[in-house]
Amino acid sequence: MTRLIPIEIEGKKLVQLAQLTIDQANDLRSWLPSDSLKKVSLHGVDLQDCVDFETYDYWFKSHHILSKSYQTILDF
Repeated sequence: MTRLIPIEIEGKKLVQLAQLTIDQANDLRSWLPSDSLKKVSLHGVDLQDCVDFETYDYWFKSHHILSKSYQTILDF
């Protein structure tokens, strides 16, 4: 899985869940507290499913990188 590049809106780095695959977005949604998703406006377009990049980055490193290593160990 490739790590997403954040978008910067009003000085905040965010990631939109729509940029992820459906499985990845569902995994992240199930891991997040329900109030973590943010609605932001960018050039008059409302982005409904944004999360702070720091939160996404932590999830990416702890969930996907570790689980990928774990799966690799089981492959032996």
